[in-house]
This record gives sequence, structure tokens and C-alpha cells, in this order.
Amino acid sequence: MPHRIRAVIFDVDGTLLDSMPMWNSITYDYAALKGVAAPPGLSKTLNSLCLEQCAAYYRDVLGVSGTIETIMAEIVDQARERYRTVVPEIPGAAAFTAALKSRGIHTAIATASDIRSLWPALERLSIAPNIDIAESCTTIGKSKESPDIYLKCASDFGASPAECVVFEDALYAVRTAKKAGFSVVGVFDPTHTAAERAEFLALCDRCIPDYTGLLGELLPPEDRDGP
Repeated sequence: MPHRIRAVIFDVDGTLLDSMPMWNSITYDYAALKGVAAPPGLSKTLNSLCLEQCAAYYRDVLGVSGTIETIMAEIVDQARERYRTVVPEIPGAAAFTAALKSRGIHTAIATASDIRSLWPALERLSIAPNIDIAESCTTIGKSKESPDIYLKCASDFGASPAECVVFEDALYAVRTAKKAGFSVVGVFDPTHTAAERAEFLALCDRCIPDYTGLLGELLPPEDRDGP
């Protein structure tokens, strides 16, 4: 881990928000809505794509009719209300981001999802006030197979990759961030296969199930929950 951390860059789905079950459900709900057969492993395939690429996959591979823009809007509509009302945080996420902010460490989100859709969840869970900037793969124009979104966040803070830590749950995104020179804290994904989990552990500088352990390290004893 870098000796001097200037900025922390968070993925959102599966990293700050426990929203992957929702997205896995939407993947198949949307296919059913459009009357197309969802192949096995569809959610895993789409998890590595940005929203525009997901829409293109539904259209070009699965045969959903409509423009890319229309399909994107329909997928976002499926998610928006669930973000607003029911998606929970990864335990300790709000308190951990607040602790970083109180220490003058910049925070960013780097997401493949539509920021306008997920932002109400971040507000409801008191995470939004702790985030300085938000970047999406849609506005960057590339998925997290490219490091551009992480590099843009670092640049926004005038920081180098070596001065930043990326928090991610997706193995492909961890690979990308590490190759670009970022330290990475991995948030365990329960859907990883044994081989994927082994690679995840090997690549990440540290792995966590949630933020409660890290929060305990940051806060003084009198501010920690429990005895």
C-alpha cells in the first residue's frame, strides 16, 4: 500500500453498495421482459461491460429490438427505483468514507452504472456527502477493461496512480487497476469461483469482506462500536 494516500477510488456496485443481487436479477428480468432467452452466465458476462456495451449485447447478441439508447433507458428504469428504495450498503461503507473525508483524503467513485440512478442510494445511505467526484464508464467512453476511468479520477485530484488506492470487487477491474499502477483493496465477491478467488487474493494488496475491519483500524477506540 502507498505510504502517502492522497485519494481513494471506489467502484460502487458490489463495493460500496450491495447491489449485485439486484443487477443479477435485472439481467434476467430484462431478458424475460423482451422475450429473449438468457444464456447461462449472462449476468457474469454483462458485469464486465459498461451500460452501453450491455445494451449492445442485448441487441446484437440476444436479438432485443430497439436502439442502444432505448435499451439503455429501459435497463436504467429497471434499476432506478430499487436503488432509491432498497439497495443496502456494504457494511461500514458510509462510516469508512466519512472517516477518509475527515482525514482529508480525496474520494471518488468510478462506476460502470448510470450515476444518476445510483446516486439516490448513496444519498439515502449517507455516502454521497463523502464523495468528491464521480466518473462513469459511459461518460469516459470505455469499460474497466481500460484503466482510463481510474486515471481520470487520479488526474482530477492531481495524483499519480501510486498515490491512490482503488477499491473493487470485480476481478477483471482489479487486473486493470493493478496493471495501471494502482494499489487495490478487493471486496470479496461471493460468486467468484475457486480459481477466481485465488487470483483475486494474489492480485489485491488487501482483501476485505466489508469495511468494518478497516473502520476499526481508522477510528480511535472511543469511536468504535462495541466493547
